[in-house]
Amino acid sequence: MNSYIANNENVDLWSKEKCIFCKGKIEEDSKILNCLHIICKDCTDRESTDLGVLCKCKIVTKGELIDYSVVSPNQSQIKICYKKNCQVIAKKICMHCKNMYCKPCSKEHSIENGHHSSALMMTYPLKKEFVPCPECMEKCVEVFCTKCSKMICPLCHLNFHQEHNFKLLSTMSDETYAKLQTLLTVVRKKSCRNYKGNVERKYQKLKFEKKKISDEIDEKFKMLHDEVDKQKFELKKLLETNFTNAVNNIIINKAVIDDFEKEIEYYHSLTSSVMNCDKPIECFKLSRIIMNSISIAPKHIQDISKETTCKSELIYSDEQSMKKCVESIRGMGNITSSTIVNLTEYKITVDSNNILQALENDNENPILKSKPIMIQPDSDSSDYEPLVKLIHCTCCNRFYHNECHIPPLAKELKPNDPSLISWKCTLCQDFLKYFNLRERNMTCHINSFGRKVIERILLELYCQNEDSEHYRDCLNREIYPTYYEKIDNPISLNDIKQRLESDASYTSLFDIIGDLKKVFKNGKSYYSSSDPFNKSAEELQISLERMISLYITPFNLSYLER
Repeated sequence: MNSYIANNENVDLWSKEKCIFCKGKIEEDSKILNCLHIICKDCTDRESTDLGVLCKCKIVTKGELIDYSVVSPNQSQIKICYKKNCQVIAKKICMHCKNMYCKPCSKEHSIENGHHSSALMMTYPLKKEFVPCPECMEKCVEVFCTKCSKMICPLCHLNFHQEHNFKLLSTMSDETYAKLQTLLTVVRKKSCRNYKGNVERKYQKLKFEKKKISDEIDEKFKMLHDEVDKQKFELKKLLETNFTNAVNNIIINKAVIDDFEKEIEYYHSLTSSVMNCDKPIECFKLSRIIMNSISIAPKHIQDISKETTCKSELIYSDEQSMKKCVESIRGMGNITSSTIVNLTEYKITVDSNNILQALENDNENPILKSKPIMIQPDSDSSDYEPLVKLIHCTCCNRFYHNECHIPPLAKELKPNDPSLISWKCTLCQDFLKYFNLRERNMTCHINSFGRKVIERILLELYCQNEDSEHYRDCLNREIYPTYYEKIDNPISLNDIKQRLESDASYTSLFDIIGDLKKVFKNGKSYYSSSDPFNKSAEELQISLERMISLYITPFNLSYLER
């Protein structure tokens, strides 16, 4: 039964002794579906269609439903007359409408409905059930004709099936009980307790591992914070030192300038006093000395560079180092989980194949034999598709469609193929042997080494950077016509991927990397600097340049701007 679908719809499939539809109490007139869920009489009338009954578990039961005659042990087996206001114990049963009446009411019922015949239930209510013989409709079935696969009364067997082998229903009932008991024992042995306990232990282990990894992450990033704080302290200490040195130099220069100013004032005062002197001879003698000294003093000021003495500036630079630091932190660490078997897929397969086949092939017990079962898809889906199969990388636990991996895998390759037992995706393969590429290889015809490297770069842009999703396809021309007016040569990552798969599309690695760079250059040209997609293009361009520097060294990215 497709409990996965049901769980998505918040449907409880396993409520005991309740109708699968209305969750009402199960009564004697309830029916059992092929999926073993119980449906009450009201829901049977409401849910039945020409195609059958579609259960909440999405299994369709066709044909006549089987009575669910299991009665609670404390429920009385005595039947009261079906006629309203009659409380007499029923003695006869109408073979047409299956209602039970006392003898007087049965007679009235037969008169009112001439084609309805009734049978006397001589041993009722000692009999646990009364199933009328389908041939005579007068006696209770007691034997099973093995040739005709039909339950009949002993008299009909004697008259019409005398040459056929038969089995007593009582004997078959005992055999059925024995088989059910054996089945119940097997079910008990295959209880889910051990699995449930194992799952619980795994869950607790995962919780412990989660906390351990969380603490480890906190510890590692605390170490980063400590280093950041330490570097912050060192930078501020260096800032204080540079500031103090600059201030000291300014103070020294101010003292020198003040001394120059005092010298000039002194010469000015001395010269003024000489000029005011009434003794010409003495003035003449001093003038020669004064003029020599005064002529030197202005040169002290004149030769000083104004920019050198007045320019004072503290410069802080971290652009390059900060970019590298941020990029390193963004790519630091990774969290993966081991492969967990998907029991939902397993259960759907078992329910739709094994159980279905068991029900269809069960010919040993005709009483339990039922009509074919049909599993339907969700009601809102017209086309039913099987589960999508993914190829699993055994190293990084990533999953890929055949056509999504770079390079694409063979379409006929199945997840259970023996060659995939130790398969590694392109991101997990050893690329050290391809690192011998140089700039001279860029303009030459692309070889196998170059193709491997470019496949690694392209797949890493797809998988490692979420920002690449916006640049996997070009914008819709009808919705964004201005993009095609502004961008002369639109190109996307999927375009490059398709061209790379065709050997004739690219002749050199230089052309491929140029197209990769053009994808993000177009994005930066189209979107404004405040747009998040512009930032995405910038991030992707940095990632691309980092990978080129790492995988193709040395390489001057400025060549691509030519």
